[in-house]
Amino acid sequence: MSKSNPLLSAVSIASCKMIRTVLRKTGRGGTAIPGEIAMKISPEIPEVVSSGMEIIVVTGTNGKTTTCNMIQHAIESAGRECLLNKSGANLLKGIAADLICNSTWTGKPKTHYAVLECDEAALKQVVPLIHPKAVVVTNLFSDQVDRYGGVQNTLKEIRTGIEKVPDTTLVLNADEPLSASLALNVPNKIIWYGLDEGVGVRGDIDLSDAGTCPKCGGAYEYDYHIYAHLGGYRCPSCGYARPVPDVCVTSINRVDASGSTVNIRVGKKEQEVSIALPAVYNVYNAAAAVAAACAVKISPQKALDSLSTVRSSFGRLETFDLDGLRLQMILVKNPAGCNQAFSYLTSLDEDYTAVLCLNNQTGDGHDISWINDTDYEKLCADPHMKKLFVCGECADELSERLTRAGADSSMQQIVRDYNELLPLLKEEGRSVFALPNYTSMMEFRKVLSQATGKKEFWE
Repeated sequence: MSKSNPLLSAVSIASCKMIRTVLRKTGRGGTAIPGEIAMKISPEIPEVVSSGMEIIVVTGTNGKTTTCNMIQHAIESAGRECLLNKSGANLLKGIAADLICNSTWTGKPKTHYAVLECDEAALKQVVPLIHPKAVVVTNLFSDQVDRYGGVQNTLKEIRTGIEKVPDTTLVLNADEPLSASLALNVPNKIIWYGLDEGVGVRGDIDLSDAGTCPKCGGAYEYDYHIYAHLGGYRCPSCGYARPVPDVCVTSINRVDASGSTVNIRVGKKEQEVSIALPAVYNVYNAAAAVAAACAVKISPQKALDSLSTVRSSFGRLETFDLDGLRLQMILVKNPAGCNQAFSYLTSLDEDYTAVLCLNNQTGDGHDISWINDTDYEKLCADPHMKKLFVCGECADELSERLTRAGADSSMQQIVRDYNELLPLLKEEGRSVFALPNYTSMMEFRKVLSQATGKKEFWE
């Protein structure tokens, strides 16, 4: 640990706390600016205020926020207090702000545990400063290609971060060949999680992000697959293959809008578990959360039991009540995640209205060409999808893509103002599923929160 200047640390902490207080009293999130200023005063302040903590860092393309939420809930269900960067500010300055505000004025942490979502490219900056007990990698898919430059570059960024913390336990998705390859040639302890061959959920296979065997460069073959490039991969040339998970979902018994029931094996013990969030991708998130809890010596049974009472994070299957009308919001930001959301919707036996929102701001990635690789045809062919509203800065481009997918003018309607959208949804009079990308989610959620009395995203 680097030596810090006590006076500069004190000024840094005071500045961060006071700036955040002022920003939040004026209705602003205060998620990143306080940390940015604090680190200008004392660059090593994250190390100071996290000293002695047991920290779990979660990174990867999809599922970071929900997995963090599940892990924190597991830790708190075991009777321990735990910090969570619930605002989603997952770059170094946002993480610094949350850690500082979790400390006393003298820099002592208020909680022993922390669960921190971290951007894939920021991992190499964050982990050397906070020395996490565990790093969870959820999965890797093509996402924000104008920022990351492709999934192999994202993998390289994460590997660079992991190499800086050789004593940290890695919690890796055994079914996802890219993130699983992070276990090669590192001294770190590994805890594996995944879904077994007998799960019985099969999606269309898409190997565009799978890469090739990291040992010999050969092409993978699959004995089974779950969705996209996740499943039982192996290299026939050299024998490299999916490892056996330590935390394994052996069957999925039920999935509906209220959640799922699955069988999970931890070590040699298997039991049925309820997960209070729906969709197959949340089964993966749940397995990751249980594995992460094991990494910090939280009782596996406590972690498994906590899954039945976990609540959604903001924008991630978050539910709003519009005068008796249920609206569920599902953040989507790349083809893999979007296609899984469509699989969830089309599996439900109920009529619904869909709202698709698309922006191309910096927080989303300016390149929206990913919509051409997304299976909107599946959504448009669903007989239960009765009406489709299209919103956001890129509504025209998205509407054109939906037209090519089979949504004619009678099925879809462009709406420019979210305030105007709400009465239209009430007129339709059926359940609503909103699928926005990140910044459009924040915009739509603000309108929904004001209309329904929901808390701000950082609360």
